[in-house]
Amino acid sequence: MMLRKLIDISIKLSSERNLEKLLNLIVETALEFLKVERATIFLYDDEKKELYSMVGTGINKETIRVNINQGIAGYSARTGEILIINDPYNHPLFNKEIDEKTGFKTRDILTIPMKNIEEKLIGVFQVLNKIDGQINDEDVEYAKAFASIAAVAIENAHLIEELKKQYQLLERAYKDLQEAQETIIKQEKFATIGQLASGINHEIKNQLGVVMAVEAMRKMFPDNQKVQLYTQLIIDARNRIVNLLDEIRDFTKTKNYEKIRTDLVNLINRTITLCKFDKELESYKLVFNEEDSKEAYAEINADKIQQVLINLIKNAAHASPPKSSIEIKLLKENGFWLIFVRDYGKGIPDDIKERIWEPFFTTKTSGTGLGLDICKKIIENHNGKIWFESKLNEGTTFFIKLPASE
Repeated sequence: MMLRKLIDISIKLSSERNLEKLLNLIVETALEFLKVERATIFLYDDEKKELYSMVGTGINKETIRVNINQGIAGYSARTGEILIINDPYNHPLFNKEIDEKTGFKTRDILTIPMKNIEEKLIGVFQVLNKIDGQINDEDVEYAKAFASIAAVAIENAHLIEELKKQYQLLERAYKDLQEAQETIIKQEKFATIGQLASGINHEIKNQLGVVMAVEAMRKMFPDNQKVQLYTQLIIDARNRIVNLLDEIRDFTKTKNYEKIRTDLVNLINRTITLCKFDKELESYKLVFNEEDSKEAYAEINADKIQQVLINLIKNAAHASPPKSSIEIKLLKENGFWLIFVRDYGKGIPDDIKERIWEPFFTTKTSGTGLGLDICKKIIENHNGKIWFESKLNEGTTFFIKLPASE
């Protein structure tokens, strides 16, 4: 009968992996199995040479700590002896003050050291006051068996906790390694892009030099408005290409752009006119409502803000079906100008929303993945902010917030 109970106890205790819950379970089970009034588990802290307990009948939630050189539990832990004390008030190691403070009357005590499979001390098991009679030799045998089962369960729980800690450390180390690897890869990409841009910068600028021949055309036809418009667009495009090359070459450097007071309505209209000459955008309808945006001035670098607008308009087109509309709005709000670029395309999936600002991240089959990151840097350099809102199959709106110039 008792053997069956011990087997059941072993199964019950070994199934609990959480140490705190296990200690509570051991105490509860000990009270029922050994028919005693109180039970306490003291664990051994080898580093501090102390016994400590967080659970036990008749003790508070605060951890109790006892030096191994003190008390009955300390003696049992130190010597490895099993102690049966049937007259504790006359025992030199018994501390009467605890009973006096709590009002509890200790009649008899059984204290058993708990060891693991390597015979290393892991704690002390102590019970007080057998309910029926006094603790005898038979009780000691049952208590020893119970303590051995409890010791194995505690050791297993300790090992599981240690494995969890080691796993967490490995997980953290792996994450740190991944982050370090990503940082190295990004740095290598930055370096490669910088070297490539520096290498081709000079050659491209030389090739673009011929574009400046349009200046001669402007002088030849000073009164022809179309010639003046188209040649200016060509010169502006050339300047943007040069600036973009410089932007990529100096990608990781902090830049202070030259800024002047600029009419944002005029800038947006010029940008839309320029986009109409882009083959990728010719099938899209660019809509700008400027009715509510008179006197829209901001201290900006017009070429850089235009670069941002073109990038957002092109991204909107790539996300939208042909012949659809791309809306641009300009509103004033609390001393800032807000520029909206909205499409009615496929939207941005939730799982990549946090990544679209990352350098080199792109969902396109071509491109560097630097566009939005460069846009973000440009806007932040203007003491502004850029963000977006998006819903799948409903479209995306990018917002640019720039300080207004009064």
